[in-house]
Amino acid sequence: MPTYRLDGVPLDHPSGCWSLKKGTQRRPFPGARAVKLSVPGRSGEVPIVGLDREATTLGLNFKVTSATPSGTDGGYQQMEHNLEALSALLGVRHRLMELRYEAGSIVRVADVQVTSTSEPEVNTGAATARLTAIVEVPGVFWRSESEYTWSGAPNAADQVVTTLAGSTGEITDAVLRWTGPAVNPTVRDVATGGTVSRPGGLLAGQRLLIDCGQMRAAVVGADTWDLSAGTDVSGEIAAVGAGSAFRWLHLVPGIVAADPFSRPVRVTTSATSTSGASLLEIRARRSYL
Repeated sequence: MPTYRLDGVPLDHPSGCWSLKKGTQRRPFPGARAVKLSVPGRSGEVPIVGLDREATTLGLNFKVTSATPSGTDGGYQQMEHNLEALSALLGVRHRLMELRYEAGSIVRVADVQVTSTSEPEVNTGAATARLTAIVEVPGVFWRSESEYTWSGAPNAADQVVTTLAGSTGEITDAVLRWTGPAVNPTVRDVATGGTVSRPGGLLAGQRLLIDCGQMRAAVVGADTWDLSAGTDVSGEIAAVGAGSAFRWLHLVPGIVAADPFSRPVRVTTSATSTSGASLLEIRARRSYL
């Protein structure tokens, strides 16, 4: 049975203090942020691809009961306590909360904020209440629970990033790590043609870290993923492609051979003056619509 957890708290309480009604929807698909452009002398509109996505909202419909945390019936007074506890959980405003969707082995997480809650509909005789909370996912995408690290060749076309297989949304916050020696290391996303590169060279034993989401880069001399441990080279990074002015390389899954169940993320890498020690690594979480 699909269910949710908010900041680790089950929204189907194990003792029945509150539960999600069956009408609670699955997380919705995000829509595109519409941009329309018409020009004189041309019928219709100019087609624009690569549109940004709108933030998504989700309605959580609750039934609050008179059950105590230990599972006994506490009457109307306990229903009030349960309603207060639930309102405290939904009332966090100073930070984003983690909403976790679980359906068997499927686990998706997203940072969310509760934008509004309805006035509780209280049934005094039955000691129950009903209310709806509207949750917004500002970052649009749901993510896998864990990060994964993939290693690839420094000069190869159409390499499948196996750790990101199964994604349905673009990944804009991957961290890339080049291990030298390498000159002009470049990574291209096959689906979009977007690239990120550093025109300079990388010596043997050095590593170039590129945080695509934060648009930061550094050269480090140790086996680390910590950009603060090296020399900042963010100004030396060249990025090309849709959205590259705001985030560097976008990794986008693409359907292969008309099979929507096969949607790998693929990259092409290139660099000169490499050796057997040279390689590219990508660390990221999967992304889902």
